[in-house]
Amino acid sequence: MHPLIPYFEPFVLDLGIVKVHAFGILVALGFLIGGNVAQAKAVRFTGDPKAAERVNRLVGWLVFGTFIGGHLGDVLFYRPGDLVDDPALFGKMMAAFASGRLPRSDEIPLILRLWEGLSSFGGFSVCVPLCIWFFRKEKVNVWPYLDALAIAFALGWFFGRMGCFSAHDHPGGETNFWLGVYGMTRDANGAILKDVATHDLGLYEALWSGAVYLLFTRLDTKPRFHGFYVSWIAALYGPFRFFLDFGRSSAVDEGGRYMGLTPAQYGSIVVTALAVWMLATRSKTAVKQAAWPAA
Repeated sequence: MHPLIPYFEPFVLDLGIVKVHAFGILVALGFLIGGNVAQAKAVRFTGDPKAAERVNRLVGWLVFGTFIGGHLGDVLFYRPGDLVDDPALFGKMMAAFASGRLPRSDEIPLILRLWEGLSSFGGFSVCVPLCIWFFRKEKVNVWPYLDALAIAFALGWFFGRMGCFSAHDHPGGETNFWLGVYGMTRDANGAILKDVATHDLGLYEALWSGAVYLLFTRLDTKPRFHGFYVSWIAALYGPFRFFLDFGRSSAVDEGGRYMGLTPAQYGSIVVTALAVWMLATRSKTAVKQAAWPAA
């Protein structure tokens, strides 16, 4: 069996003033479609028509949390050594502003270059506490909202990881597997190796997310206890991501391993432990949310 996915150039829409990449388009679709799903599920799970408006207000904060937390997680956990030049770059950036011009990209400290690198667990570490804080501030039951967001996350994550697939930015090891993708690696001179296929970990996560969304859609035909979906998405994602990261290319994050494991693998252990705790405690509640179609 041989890999079936040929090399393709990442799609870029050149609008003249700005270039729009397929990654950005798909991530935006993930937030848009996932947000609509979360609103509909929240209204049904809570029985409160105002739930959609609450989720809508939260989505903007989640976009902010995803990029801030994701970038900080990527830099601090995977590339801490690259921060050594930041103190000098802060001086260059301020000098550019003082001279009345915008700083160039190479004059901006890495910690502020939000467009350079995102860590999924960095985003999770900001967005999950942000959700809990937001709904507690609204003085509503957190669990049905988290369930709505968990189902929406599975669908939104599918689009986001398809964005990663479109950008070739999560290469694994060389493979002859039929889902292998050609052209994701480069030689020592930076030339693309179009005849070498590797595992595409972004594609695998996209397929996982799509499967989980279909599973949750099926499970949603019966009432479930509050906390069911957020518990199960954590229980499914933690072990999956832990083993998936063993396939990460060491050439991509050579400095991002600690005692042989990636930061995401340590995060996966925490997520799995939280899932066990939630399933053990939330399943004891008698409160159930409405299923679709509603009885």
